[in-house]
Amino acid sequence: MISRIGTVNTASPLAGIIAQMILRRARGALLRLVRRRALAVVAGLALAAPAVWVEFFSRYEAWWIDGLALVAGATGVALLWTGLTGVPPDWIDE
Repeated sequence: MISRIGTVNTASPLAGIIAQMILRRARGALLRLVRRRALAVVAGLALAAPAVWVEFFSRYEAWWIDGLALVAGATGVALLWTGLTGVPPDWIDE
């Protein structure tokens, strides 16, 4: 690619395709996990428990550990809630 600065190296198109494929597979795995309620509860607890420990009891002060704990905790609570209440239907036939 040529810009006003000069030539710019871009990532190969294959890298974008591979990244897209990995994201699609991860999304599919997450959707299958949510449909299995018992497994969703276990995975939710496995993510939420260490996140709660890091947030409230650990002595780590790095900003990225707190951020990672927040993301893992939110994901864990979402999985736990979905496992306890179930997935709502996409539509209701009347």
